[in-house]
Amino acid sequence: MTTELGANSASASDPPPDYMQGRLRVCLVSAYSDRATGGLASYVRCLSERLGWDHKVCIVARFDSPGRGTSDYAAWEPPAVRNGGIPTHIIAPRSLFVPALRRIPGLISRRPTQPLAVSLFRHAYQQRLAEAIPAAVDVVHYVGTGWELLGFAALAEARKRGAGFTVLPAVHPDTWGDSPLDVRLYNQADAVLTLSDHERQHLIRLGTNAALLRTIGLAPASEVTGNEGRFRRTHRLGSRPLVLFVGRKNRGKGYHALRRAMASVMAAVPSTCLITVGPDAEPPYPQLPEGALLDLGQAEETDKADALAACNVFCMPSAHESFGIAYVEAWSYGKPVVAGPAPAVRELVTDGVNGFCVSQDPTEIAAALVRLLRDPALCQHMGAAGQALQQERYTWDAVTEVHETVFRRVLQITEQ
Repeated sequence: MTTELGANSASASDPPPDYMQGRLRVCLVSAYSDRATGGLASYVRCLSERLGWDHKVCIVARFDSPGRGTSDYAAWEPPAVRNGGIPTHIIAPRSLFVPALRRIPGLISRRPTQPLAVSLFRHAYQQRLAEAIPAAVDVVHYVGTGWELLGFAALAEARKRGAGFTVLPAVHPDTWGDSPLDVRLYNQADAVLTLSDHERQHLIRLGTNAALLRTIGLAPASEVTGNEGRFRRTHRLGSRPLVLFVGRKNRGKGYHALRRAMASVMAAVPSTCLITVGPDAEPPYPQLPEGALLDLGQAEETDKADALAACNVFCMPSAHESFGIAYVEAWSYGKPVVAGPAPAVRELVTDGVNGFCVSQDPTEIAAALVRLLRDPALCQHMGAAGQALQQERYTWDAVTEVHETVFRRVLQITEQ
């Protein structure tokens, strides 16, 4: 459906429908586990928790195999209820189709056979998806891209129920979510939520209907308040200057470049320690001096929050981001950030105001870190500026309000 968002054409004498009286029923369908790490898993979890008591929310999730760069269309886990009592259905493919599902990566990689891949996926998952989605639903909100194929099945179920269908793809331009198959899904939606204007403009250039696109923001996802003293005591860090990296440890996130920069940082500020949180992705990594690294791996939420509270500077010189929620999380603790060349991040971080924007050149990364570590007043000033921006624009109250506005406008269209 590609109608532009407009006003409801119902008669003024008609009673307002349920969705105009606050009883908005939203079903979240996601390819991301609510217990997984990463920004989209946090988004699914937090949005479902904050849509309010007047909403009936059901999350339907299927999973990719951990550590895989592409979807495993036959992956599944047993059904369970999570998300603080919110009904959650984890669907598995029908066992009869599991051998055939393993052929999908080959089918989906060639445009002539993509329709066959979509059809095969729907036959494998549609029955379980139909059973999981509530009979009475106003909007099916899909979190993911077309390439994962779950969105096409969710779209079909929304249309059967006469419900609105919206998508939040979190596109990483030229990396994920912007293939012709993805755009095909987006153009069949009633609205597509983008995380930055760069993502929006990128999708328009690829042929997505501009009338469907609405740019929103994200908010910090953690429910835990970090404790600096606890972190420093636990890891015996004393008063050492701390640089924190949170993310997948790959070249795209700038992890290798950051490690190469640390030799120059430590030459200027000898006691500096690099703290890292996130899964390994592209080893081997550049070597660091003994005692210069504290790697927390895939840390618990409390450990991550404590690291954010304790660090002096947050640094992730990423080249590929759909938004940059990690920087917003650092700002929520009043920390300055050293960000990378990703266009969406350059849109979020104002260079020299709430952080520095650098390339993935280790020399440039080191210069920004040394400047901040040597100047506590500058750290405090930039961190405060970032925190003010986060509190003004990137809170869950603001994010939820935007979602509700989009959902209600979509329903006005479907009522016409």
